[in-house]
Parts: sequence; C-alpha cells; structure tokens
Amino acid sequence: MTDPSGTDLRLTPIDNRALAPITVVAQCLDNQWVTQDLLARLVARRESYREVEQRRRRDARAEYLRAILNAEQVVVNRAYFFNNPVVHRDFTTDGPQRAAFRALLADGVLVPFLLRERSLAAEPGFGVDSAGWSGWLRLLGEVDEVRCLRLSWDDAENERLTERCMFAEFRRFLLQLAAFDLEELRRDLRLPEESRPVLRRRMQEVTLWAVEAEQATREGFYREFLVEPGTNPAEGRFRSAPLVGQLKQLVDLRYNTTLPDAVDGYALIPADSLRRTAMQEYRRERPPDRNLDDLLTLVRTLRPYAFDLAQLPLRLDLTGLELHHVRQARDTDEWREYVAALRELLAEPLDFVTRAQQVYDRYVALAQRLAGIVGERRLERARAWEPVIRVTVEVLGSTASLVFDGDPRVELVGDVAAEVAGRGATAVVRFAVVNRDQRRAARDLGTGVDVMRVHLQRAGDDWRELVRRLQETGFPVTPGDTGRDDEPNIDRPQEDEGE
Repeated sequence: MTDPSGTDLRLTPIDNRALAPITVVAQCLDNQWVTQDLLARLVARRESYREVEQRRRRDARAEYLRAILNAEQVVVNRAYFFNNPVVHRDFTTDGPQRAAFRALLADGVLVPFLLRERSLAAEPGFGVDSAGWSGWLRLLGEVDEVRCLRLSWDDAENERLTERCMFAEFRRFLLQLAAFDLEELRRDLRLPEESRPVLRRRMQEVTLWAVEAEQATREGFYREFLVEPGTNPAEGRFRSAPLVGQLKQLVDLRYNTTLPDAVDGYALIPADSLRRTAMQEYRRERPPDRNLDDLLTLVRTLRPYAFDLAQLPLRLDLTGLELHHVRQARDTDEWREYVAALRELLAEPLDFVTRAQQVYDRYVALAQRLAGIVGERRLERARAWEPVIRVTVEVLGSTASLVFDGDPRVELVGDVAAEVAGRGATAVVRFAVVNRDQRRAARDLGTGVDVMRVHLQRAGDDWRELVRRLQETGFPVTPGDTGRDDEPNIDRPQEDEGE
C-alpha cells in the first residue's frame, strides 16, 4: 500500500540525521567489486567474472557479514537486496537466515537506500534476479516497518542532491585525474617507477573523455577504457590495455564512496582493496584540526608492549559463518561494549592507548562470544585467529605501520617523494585489530577504522621527524611489505571546503 504521494506505507522515511554514528556503506556489494589479487588474475588470464564467480561470492559474503558485525548500521542500495545473491541468499528460502535477515531489516540494522523511488516494492527499470525479486516481495509482506534512506524525501530537492552529491561528484573526480600527483598515485597503485609516462597518459585520456562525454557514468567509463568492445561491463571481460586493473580500482573506489560521503557515513573498504587515500582528497578538504604535535604526542604513548594482547588464539574465521550467528552476536553486551569503545576512540583519539586497548579487549570478547554462538562443531573446522594491533600512519603514498604482536616493530613502506616533500599534506592514522597472519585478512575476523587526520605543513620534513620519533621510542624499524596494509577498514569521509 502507498499513501497519496506514492510512498510505501511500510516504509519509514529517514535522512542521514537518523543514522547511527558508525554507519557504513559496504563496497563489497557492488557487482563490480573484486579483490586486487583476483583482479590481477582476471586481467592476466583474460578470464571473465563468470569463471571466478564462486570466489567472488565467497569474498563478498565474508565482507558483507563483517560489515554487519563491525558497524552499527549498513546502508544498502535497494537493488542489491534482490539483485545480489550474496544478500538475497538469506531470505529466498526459509530457515534461520531468513528470520535473522527479517529481524535485521525490521530493526534498522540494514537500511535500504532509495535513489529516486518511494516504494520498496517499486518495479525496477532494469533487469532483476527473478529469485531475489520474488523473495524480496514476499519478505516485504512480512515486515511491518522498514527504515529507508534518501538524500531527501522532497522529490525536487532529492533530484538536485542526487545530481550534485553523487553524479556530479563522480564526474568531478574523473575531470581531476589529469592533475593528480603522479608519484603519489603511482605508489598507491603499486606501480613501478617506469610506469609514470603511461600513467600520465592514461589520466589525461580519462579526463579528456570526461570533458567530452555527454554523461560521464561508470558504465560509460568501463565501455570506453576497461572491457572488451561490444561486451556488457557486468560480464567483467577486461581488454588487454595498459593499466586496466589500476584504472578500474581507482574509478570503482570513487564510485563506491559517493554514497557514504553524501550521507555523512563511512565507506567500508574491503580487504585487499584500494584505500580512499588514493583519491588525493587533501586537494579540496579543510585542513584537519590535528597537527604534527598531536601525532608525535600519540607516538610517544606507543611504547613497546604498550598494549596487552590476547594470550591464546581463538578458533574462529569468517568462512562458513552465517547471518544468524552475526545477528545473535549483535544482541549481546559484548557487541554493545565494542561499539561504545569504538565511538569513544573516534571521539578522543589523543587518549589513544587507553581507548585503543578498550576496542581491542572488547572486540576479542565479542569474538569469543561469537565463537560460542557458532558452536564447537563449527569451531573444529575453523582456523586459529590470533588478534594483534596495527597502527598505521599514511601520507602521500608512504606508510609507517606499528605492529603489536608480542614483538613490537615499525614497518616502513616508501618515503615522501622529493617532488612533494616541501608542501603540506594530510596524514591518516588508522587503527586495526587483525590476525597476526595478514595473508588471511579476507577470511578472518578483524576491524579497522580511520582514527584521525593530521595536517603536515612540510610533508617530507614532518615524515622524517615522525620516523625519527618512532625509532627513539625503541621500536625496531624494518622494511614493510607493500601488501601488508590490506585489512578491511571503516574509512572516514573527507570534508569539502565550505559548501
């Protein structure tokens, strides 16, 4: 049923003011998302999505469950509910998963995002997964109330905001690529030094296309630069051309951050995916309130053995975890205490050691409770999860990761390039609880969040001062693995200069 305006009566309209503080949009539900590792295979072997579909679904499923466990709310594009099997597998058949999904939807944990429609059951103007669509309609008949998000519930204002905050933002990003700092971008994309000329040419080509295109959409970009001519982008048949995989990662990243930015939420970047620092947002953001002195104060508190870590590993991983397990875990004191600790860390990042320790302790307690919910029979097949702490400072393509795993150390990747050393920059400080074995980040329990952004007046000098202070604290400094900082992360939105 609908009211005279066409709004579904089962729908409770909300805007971003009604969202919980830690609300995420999960990139893993995008039908184009693949891990960096799998993307490299697709491009190298000229395979399509169909040939790796089982792996894609397994990766996305793990990230989807991680999002529901780690965040307070998850905003999901309405189309993903019925067109993404990673989501609709939980409600197309009866059983505990369906009951859990219905409860998460009714409780406002899963929040449908409506682009222009006013009804959850509105017939889409595109193709649908028949099983997902029929299951979605049946489910809606059993739910009395669903909180739904739009940029505005006034249709005219919603149209303006959608164009300005999502479509125009995506096009603006494409238009800016030719002006990106190539050295920084090269490092973020993990490209060799000799790739700079090709990278420059490709960025110029994309910007020129965005200038001339009548509509600079992601699908149009895919057809122009990424997929084999005449193929459907949804098939994932990538052409043999320079930097296809890197262009895809970069453009997908911006596409998937427009919605969380528009609603002032967080982008949940999956494991083994490009970080949003690759978008070089420091060019248009307000200078952060924090400065180098704040960062050095934080570093001084991070003495070796500053954190107490769990002594025994847990038999727990994401493989085979089901939605009803996650839903039960969310209904525990351990989950509520973890979320409270995460909120406190974000509110008071300079009290880092105390509040980070609380997040760690409460997340481990949550994992223990989840292990009990899953049960002994399931645990016999699970791998050991040894939770450790990683604190990462990232600036201009360089990272310093402080690893607390019983043998505290600093892992350095890169140095601030001479071309940009004298200018100001933004450093991102990231906190994560992850498994000791980072090669398994995509399958393991873990949580991470951007804790704060720090303004550096002279990036090169400030970076070297940071490294020197880290060495003075007694941490051994070692070269880092460029693939190590690949755990999933709740990436904070960036603020544009005055609207």
